[in-house]
Amino acid sequence: MIGKFKFRTHLVLAAAVLLASCSQDEVMTNTGHDGLVPVTLSAAVGDGVQTRSAPDGEAKRCKIQILEKNGEGWQNAVGVETNPIDMEQDVDNPAQFTLTGVMLNPDKEYTFLFWADEDKDSYDASDLENVKIVNGDATNIAWQGKAGWKKDMSTTITANLTHAVTKVTLNSTTVVESGRPFVLSNLTEYNGFDVMNGTANGEIVTPGHKGTGIGASGDLLSFYALVTGENQELKLTSGEGGGVVSIPNVPLAPNTHVILKGDVQGAGWTTVNFTASVAEDWGSTATEIIGLEIADDGTYIVSSPAALQAWATAVQSNPSLNCTLADNITLPEVTDGGSNWTIVGTYTGTFDGAGYAITGLTGTAGFFDKIDINGVVKNLRLENVEITESGYGAIARESSGTIIACSVSGSVAGSSNSTTQGVGGIVGRNSAGTVSGCSMKGTVTNSGMYVGGIVGYCSGGNVIDCHSSATVTGTADVGGVVGKQYGINAKVIASSSTGDVTATRTNDNSYVGGVVGHANGGFIICCYATGNISGQHQQVGGVVGYNASTIIACYHAEGNVSGTGHVSGVVGYNGRSTITACYWSNDVDNGIGTDETNVGEATKMDGDWTDAVTAMNAALADYDWEWSLDTTNPDALPMPVKKETN
Repeated sequence: MIGKFKFRTHLVLAAAVLLASCSQDEVMTNTGHDGLVPVTLSAAVGDGVQTRSAPDGEAKRCKIQILEKNGEGWQNAVGVETNPIDMEQDVDNPAQFTLTGVMLNPDKEYTFLFWADEDKDSYDASDLENVKIVNGDATNIAWQGKAGWKKDMSTTITANLTHAVTKVTLNSTTVVESGRPFVLSNLTEYNGFDVMNGTANGEIVTPGHKGTGIGASGDLLSFYALVTGENQELKLTSGEGGGVVSIPNVPLAPNTHVILKGDVQGAGWTTVNFTASVAEDWGSTATEIIGLEIADDGTYIVSSPAALQAWATAVQSNPSLNCTLADNITLPEVTDGGSNWTIVGTYTGTFDGAGYAITGLTGTAGFFDKIDINGVVKNLRLENVEITESGYGAIARESSGTIIACSVSGSVAGSSNSTTQGVGGIVGRNSAGTVSGCSMKGTVTNSGMYVGGIVGYCSGGNVIDCHSSATVTGTADVGGVVGKQYGINAKVIASSSTGDVTATRTNDNSYVGGVVGHANGGFIICCYATGNISGQHQQVGGVVGYNASTIIACYHAEGNVSGTGHVSGVVGYNGRSTITACYWSNDVDNGIGTDETNVGEATKMDGDWTDAVTAMNAALADYDWEWSLDTTNPDALPMPVKKETN
């Protein structure tokens, strides 16, 4: 709290005439009484503001507090007898307030605090560093702002004020019976506001905002509150003795309008999902978001960067909010080390790229943090991505849902060493989810372990019909498709890698393979690789580096395979697992480097693949995929195809 001082007043009206007749340079040299400089101050309140108590949206008063620099802090300006001071409202423009004839010392630095409200005795504005709500209700809306002045700055200073409060509106998607009571509570509000810092302060109050049914759907309740900028969990109680429904992660902040929309009638008896849409600068004329349509079912139909960001903001409060792209979107360019995308948290809805591309995603993480079990991301293209540092995956850090028909181009880099994570072109960790029909081209790099062209770490999930042409590099557990596969239910099917795959660790096993680096359980079926596979140590294979899974009808061709030990065309080290109808045609002499049980079936190819395709398809008789060979092209390699079903 700043102390109050009484000084001589230097609000000289004649200074306005002096100001009007002189240029800024002349004003600075033609000082007034005691060598002071005349300054004119004005405050503008945004147009279009409407409140229940003042439908015309006019602030009735505006106060200004003048502070001067005092060492490292601030004090009320010397020479100002009353502080704060009432500004004069413009008769022709009620949103404009002015104070003329303020005489300032050019050798000092000043800060001006502004507070405007409806003059209903709702606020004690005797100190703008500690404004208080008098009656505990922020209904009589308030605006705040700050400006500064020091020597050589303009002597006409204008501050554009913004709302100190947030507005919250409750909207029902269903008819609420007339007279039915409901309460929106658990909102953390404050009874004061510090204009100097632009934040709510004082005591915390948690009132319940009450309303009753209106017999129709629509806005049931609106109120204003002093809050800090944070997400809050609100509670809705509906009906006499009704249950309480939580509305999590509601983004509340000054100068925003939050609209909560959900089934108020059903609250307490059914699962109720609320969406929170946020309109920033809601005191100004509404700005249409170009490129955004909202379908009848609530799906965001997006065709611009602003519309995509609007969905990303809304999905924070409603993780199941669906989105469909309607055009290609290019994200804004950023400087080195910058980011143009804030990762979306846990997602349970459906994001349909509809075949369109989002270009230029740049930052330390991908598009989603986690795709939950019910989440679906499909038909999305991410082009020219540049993901650094934490990385994990361009589409998602982790997924237990469904990623289908998505493609990524660019670079994905990370630094994961944990078995709970991984770095992949599509997803870092696939936890019992499905990645199908996806592709990656570019580079995928991990300064640690568990890195794959498609998935870094696959725990009990499926990777089906995916292809990587990316260059993949990590210290260990590196695969052209999957870095590490774990669990008896994990499957990599009909997937391939044509890029080079490298493991750099020199003091322990490399676990590097053209398809999977380290396979610990599950199945690898109808897969192939053609790139150079290299490890700085042992357990290097054209298809799998270390194998404890069932491998059926896979091959490596064309590229070289190299390492210091347990190196082979198909599997570097086979730990008592079955390898059936697998082939290789690279520079190494053996198909399996070390086979603990001698049950591996691997054959070296030399020329025609016809017999190999016949044998591999016989092994795939019980599966949905088979190999196809273009017999008219002598250089053609077998390609996996889905079997036709009757």
